[in-house]
Amino acid sequence: MSRRTRSGRILALLLAASLLPALLSPAAVPLEARAASAAASATDPGKTVLVSVSSPACNKVTISWKKTTGVSNYRIYYKEAGASKWQRVAVVSASQQKYTHTASRSFPITVGKDYVYTVRAYNAISNKYGVYDKKGLTVRTVPDKVNLKSAIWNSARSSVTVTWNASHGGTYYRIYRRTPSTATWKYLGSVRASQLKFVDKSPVKGEDNYYTVRFYNHNTKAISRSSGTRVTATTAKDAGMSQTSLLLKKTKTAAKTKQIILVVDHNLTFWEKASDGNWDRRLSAYCGYGSNGLSDDRHEGDRTTPIGSFPILHGFGIAANPGSTMQYKKVTSNSYWSGERSTYNQWVESARPIGGEHLIDYYQYKYAMAIGFNRNPTVYKKGSAIFLHCKSYDHWSTAGCVSVQESVMKQLLLLSRNGVYIIIVRNQNDLSSY
Repeated sequence: MSRRTRSGRILALLLAASLLPALLSPAAVPLEARAASAAASATDPGKTVLVSVSSPACNKVTISWKKTTGVSNYRIYYKEAGASKWQRVAVVSASQQKYTHTASRSFPITVGKDYVYTVRAYNAISNKYGVYDKKGLTVRTVPDKVNLKSAIWNSARSSVTVTWNASHGGTYYRIYRRTPSTATWKYLGSVRASQLKFVDKSPVKGEDNYYTVRFYNHNTKAISRSSGTRVTATTAKDAGMSQTSLLLKKTKTAAKTKQIILVVDHNLTFWEKASDGNWDRRLSAYCGYGSNGLSDDRHEGDRTTPIGSFPILHGFGIAANPGSTMQYKKVTSNSYWSGERSTYNQWVESARPIGGEHLIDYYQYKYAMAIGFNRNPTVYKKGSAIFLHCKSYDHWSTAGCVSVQESVMKQLLLLSRNGVYIIIVRNQNDLSSY
């Protein structure tokens, strides 16, 4: 080899050695490559542990997993249940631990079918995959929940028209109804996906009618989940009752009890909290009250009925318990509601006469409830013996109690349980105070 050739090779080696530090410096390496290198060592990536899989909509599936080591990116796979071959749906960064697959032409999701999902970690430096869950997590997509709009009685109150917003993933809407006296939903019928209303031609008379709708796919036999919502059949007149239900839900009293007897002027209604948190009206009736009206500053002898929210202490009556599950006291010849200072505003059994009301002397107390007015603390002469009881034979007014027909009083006892409250107001807008 000539001297000139050897000299040229030595010069080339020296030049390469001088450039090597610059080529290996961070500035010479692209940012993405440096990030991946920092996140993934040259070792095998760790095992990917799956956390959950769910279907937030009829055409979407969300899968989540735990973060693992040595990762450049995660690769998401899916397949129909029973299939052998996995399809890669997406590649996501090492920082992600959740991915939502939205149906597409390349990677479809059919409503009502079971799909299996898994995730695998990949290391770009070593070009290796981590251990993954070969069994995967299985999920089934169903039609989307139905959002209800209204349920309206016709003018003759012979039918109810139920309406809702369009949903996705089904072929037929199924309509269901129940009433306060029934524990389960009754299937009424179905309409095609293009229809967004249904007419119930045989609603239950004398009760509130509740409706719900579910979306059904007849191809895969899949049905939407129950939305937990419903609409109550109303008329323009009933609309006020729907508003009352909303107002009751916001009261402090609603947080204390599952039953409320509501007196708004001369209208008495009985309400019960449903499992979804809404309030259902079970009874409505006319009522009487103190001859001098309603008062938020009542005192003994003024013949007014107190305004406010009060617990019902117990049921009682001259007649035997009609079947109430709440505490019920049978009136005897020794039963008094005391007006004496030491036992003021209390039930007392005494063989000798005491001041107050001798309960057996009042036929209006055939069936009654004791209202917890002027209790904790009890203020002497502020008022005692405030009851909900049967009306007098020839008039509705009272000395301060609330009065209803005997049949209504009996029904209230049958509906009520221990813990029921009564709210007395002039108008329903005052409910916000209680």
